Amino acid sequence: MLATLEKPNYRRAKSEASRLLGDFGIDFPPVDPVTIARNLGMKVVFVEFDREHDNISGFYDPAENSIYVNSEEFALRQTFTIAHELGHKILHEEWAKSADYKILYRDQLLADDDPHEKEANAFAANLLVPRSMLDLYWDKLSLSELSKLFAVSVPVIKNRLSFEYGI
Repeated sequence: MLATLEKPNYRRAKSEASRLLGDFGIDFPPVDPVTIARNLGMKVVFVEFDREHDNISGFYDPAENSIYVNSEEFALRQTFTIAHELGHKILHEEWAKSADYKILYRDQLLADDDPHEKEANAFAANLLVPRSMLDLYWDKLSLSELSKLFAVSVPVIKNRLSFEYGI
């Protein structure tokens, strides 16, 4: 039986994201999670879900070592989804193989208190918009410019600025 994750380990999520960036020599934005996943031997598959499941952003399938992404989603949303699912691979592979793993619908992501989901979100945020890169630009560019530079949505940029600088 797997140990239950009682609370998110944000330090581990940040550390693993930093490790991957270092392993791949990524020093400047934007960070491409598709390239990282594929370099780790994973498949990233863009699919159109049927109507019953079209509010799924994506999911990680450990049996196939694949990330499936909703091809109908906004491109910047897809980027975050891929990084989030990559977080499940890096941080939670054994959990993802268990019956406890569940695919979350888009509406659930905002309200979900599952520590695995919070960790995967922190991993994605730190992978796509790491503090070391943000330090170079945050006070020189607008939110829109930062969004374009880092290839993430404005809400992700706002979240990172709030978390890292309290603004």
